Amino acid sequence: MLTRFASWACVATLVAGPAAAAPRACPASPELARLVAASSSIVEARFGLSQATLAKAVEHPAYIAAPLADATSLKGPMPGAVQIYPKDEAYLPPPDALRAAVDRRALLFLTQAGSPPQFYFAGYSPKALTPATAQAQAGVRSEIARQAALLRAVPAPAAHDAEVRRLVSELGGLRGRPGADVRQRAIFARLEALGPAGVPAIVAHMDDRHVLAVPAISLTNHAADAFEGVRHYGPEQVVDALDAILNQITGQSFGAISNGGTEEQRGAAVSGWRVYVADLGCPAP
Repeated sequence: MLTRFASWACVATLVAGPAAAAPRACPASPELARLVAASSSIVEARFGLSQATLAKAVEHPAYIAAPLADATSLKGPMPGAVQIYPKDEAYLPPPDALRAAVDRRALLFLTQAGSPPQFYFAGYSPKALTPATAQAQAGVRSEIARQAALLRAVPAPAAHDAEVRRLVSELGGLRGRPGADVRQRAIFARLEALGPAGVPAIVAHMDDRHVLAVPAISLTNHAADAFEGVRHYGPEQVVDALDAILNQITGQSFGAISNGGTEEQRGAAVSGWRVYVADLGCPAP
């Protein structure tokens, strides 16, 4: 799972180029916008399990599959169940929210991870499970529509666009060439070195499904609580590696494709990054 160590505000301040200044409709709630962008599926439902089953899981925390009942999809595919971890953690919906969702409908913000893919709460946020009030549902529907409009828009060329386009194109053509592993590492290092100013251009060109010459990328772990100095991943396609580099630069995550994924997972991650870039000039959450 990718780590987070930077803020939207930091990246928004440092980004240069026309794309950062393009006119846009900023979100009413930046926090909700980030959660919606990180979610491949958003549903209104309740958990189809008993309070006794959940209480047992809370007593001995472990991931359990919670089936959904009375479910309505607001965005993305409809999951049959969600993997929940009933423990008090800052990045997870708390046990009280899980218990409430057994008896009444809630809004669930979800992402897919693993092989075979399973649904988990998105965004590393306790608000990925929230009561399904009429006001909350209206806000989510409005934000989904806003992001859909952003994804239909054509962004202006970003700073470093020509260089990033060339490097990404080269990545996709290295397979089978002598010294491909060395050149691939050099390209990764250069893209990371562009820093926040290069993020819009990387996002603009990240949806590249060419197979990598070497399915590996290693990145220095800057997390304050890091237990290892380097993070190692096994990306399969160019898009997977660029997702890892973007996380490295920004600390943000819009899915779990750094070790590969399905076409659906890759598409959701790319869309999340595009919304992120479109909102860089907006107030941070």
